[in-house]
Amino acid sequence: MKAPCLLVLAIALLSPQNAPVSKHFRLTKMAPGIWAAIHNDDYGRAICNAGIIDLGDKTIIFDPFMTPEAAKDLKKLAKQLTGDDRLLVVNSHFHNDHIRGNQVFAAEASIISTQWTRNKMVFSEPDEQQWEKENAGQLAAAERKKLKTVTGREKEETILWLAYYEGILKSLPELKLTLPDITFSDSLWIHGKDRSIRLIEFKNGHTPSDIGLFIPQDRIAFMGDLFFVQRHPWLGDGDPEEWKKILDYLLTTPIDTFVPGHGPIGGKKELQPLRDYISDVQTVVNEGFKTGLPDSVILKAHVPEKYSEWWFGRFYSYNVRSLVRRARKG
Repeated sequence: MKAPCLLVLAIALLSPQNAPVSKHFRLTKMAPGIWAAIHNDDYGRAICNAGIIDLGDKTIIFDPFMTPEAAKDLKKLAKQLTGDDRLLVVNSHFHNDHIRGNQVFAAEASIISTQWTRNKMVFSEPDEQQWEKENAGQLAAAERKKLKTVTGREKEETILWLAYYEGILKSLPELKLTLPDITFSDSLWIHGKDRSIRLIEFKNGHTPSDIGLFIPQDRIAFMGDLFFVQRHPWLGDGDPEEWKKILDYLLTTPIDTFVPGHGPIGGKKELQPLRDYISDVQTVVNEGFKTGLPDSVILKAHVPEKYSEWWFGRFYSYNVRSLVRRARKG
């Protein structure tokens, strides 16, 4: 009896449902044929979250991570899970952590983005990579030095940022600008044998153009950086008022589960705290203006207590600064 039992165990361990998870992310099965790949904050180099969606006759990869090494794990796992080599990759927006895995998939997959995002990548990505070549080493060294003295949550965040900069340094020598070869505006349906997905362009939210991937029959959506959970969002490239309207729209949809670009999987109850955060940062800036505070004082505003445990705490000061700058322009 022992040999058959061992054989069954071996087959189970090697089956797609038990495929090993990368050190860069952890895998969550959300429904049959749908997985979320959630970044590992402990030295992971995926940086953003990703999705694997099996349409039955093709597989969608949503946001292929920042580093090629993490993207290679994602690609291998997607093929193991779905048994399908036919892949389509979606870039939700132009930020580096959502697009640099493209090169791992390019030889055998089409890459999809909005037209605006592709145009932005053409101009921004070479400049960003050059800036990183000049600065990422110093930034990584600063995080290593900081790691020797910090504790608790600050230590955990320092580990995350050290992995970010070290991931950039390791990948820069092999990075190739890999652009989407399919673009759209507004929306795009992709139909498969078992399910269909809808890509929707949202304008002027997190960036001037972001994609949400909706799976109506499963009531699941992958939202990229239009949705952060227990993380400070990055407000520097979008419009806070439009972003709040997008979140209001999401609250009305028949979707139950939303995969964020950063943080754990959430539902509609997690949308409201993000909306509140955007409003609260706006209030800090607007109240400062009303009371005649100089910009230098407004920029020193402390993180509100209800957001003190959120990750990406260093984004708060950047967000205040971006809204001050936006208000002064306009």
